[in-house]
Amino acid sequence: MSGDAQVSETSLAREIFGPLGGIVEIGAVADAGESTALAHVSVDEFTARNHPKLSQILRTAQTVGNFHSSTMTIVEELGWHADHKITAPSLLLWSGGIEEYSPDLDNPQSVQRMVSAGADLQLVHFTRAMVGAAVAAGQPVDASSELIVEAVRRAAGLVGAENAGAARVIYRMWRASLLPQVLMPASASPNSVKTGYRSFAHALESLL
Repeated sequence: MSGDAQVSETSLAREIFGPLGGIVEIGAVADAGESTALAHVSVDEFTARNHPKLSQILRTAQTVGNFHSSTMTIVEELGWHADHKITAPSLLLWSGGIEEYSPDLDNPQSVQRMVSAGADLQLVHFTRAMVGAAVAAGQPVDASSELIVEAVRRAAGLVGAENAGAARVIYRMWRASLLPQVLMPASASPNSVKTGYRSFAHALESLL
């Protein structure tokens, strides 16, 4: 693998692992319940309970992106699966600034609003990153789309969105908010990339 290819693969992997870290933090807060203060939320306990689901998501990401095993060690570097404190400002970042930064940011109403918005936003970014990795790797559309759908469903389950239609809602949010940035004529994306994204969009729609 050339140096340029390695940088590209690392970037693609980070784009997946980043939102997945947000999903883990948000999922831990949601799982702990509204009455639990952020200082008492345990990421370690949450990831331990959900280890099989997280492991499957990561295996799927490796397959979809055709990532080398060394690339997967980025997860250890990021460390979001290990125990750490979750703060209101971190939830504010994951949620895209849905709340105004203030001393009252960690009040229960603000936390729940950030959890809800953050779950939507990070699941959409996770979907975008998975599709982007598959397109970049030139993966078969139908088989990879099935894997992406399963990974999105598992990721949604981590934040408590385990209903049958969750993946379709996430797909539609991605299609409306991020896909046009790639496909519109003003986009700088090469035609080959646009073709790849369209193919995945059509395949995902059929599956969902």
